[in-house]
Amino acid sequence: MRKVIVDAIISLDGYYTSLNNEIDWFGFSKEEIEWSNKILRRVDTMLYGRVTYQEFSEFWPKASPSPDGFDAEIIGKLNGLMKVVFSRSITEVPWGPAVLIRENPVEAVSKFKKENGGDMVIVGSGTLVSSLVANDMIDEYRIRIRPIILGSGKPLFVDKKRRHKLKLVSASKFLNGVVALHYEPDT
Repeated sequence: MRKVIVDAIISLDGYYTSLNNEIDWFGFSKEEIEWSNKILRRVDTMLYGRVTYQEFSEFWPKASPSPDGFDAEIIGKLNGLMKVVFSRSITEVPWGPAVLIRENPVEAVSKFKKENGGDMVIVGSGTLVSSLVANDMIDEYRIRIRPIILGSGKPLFVDKKRRHKLKLVSASKFLNGVVALHYEPDT
């Protein structure tokens, strides 16, 4: 069965973006780029909500490798992987290969998990993540915690109905102060 992986960056106080979707506090080290590459090597599908898809579609098709930025592998993967976009408001997904899904994400992802193929990863897309977390659809949580307190923003994990117990698989500390955590559901 295919797995759904969340690959997220959050602040120490748990926000994945500011209230205005600003991520100017990110910044990526070589260690983090390798962290992302390891995940991208085992997936064949990216899952996106509308906002993240639209933001990524503005940046990644024009991205170029640079010594202090992203490498060619990440750029190639993000541009080349199948993108599944969940939205009821947009009518087309020009940054491809991509497919637009209007149905309930939980039902669609449940079907995708049973199909043949590689694993799937979600980056950003807080509303999509929260929906899938609430319905126990996440198989791995790959979380990088940045050494910053934003004070306000959009929390990545929102399920006001219940708690979700996780078990730690691994933890790493990067030179830039980022802590990288790998959790799985503790069932």
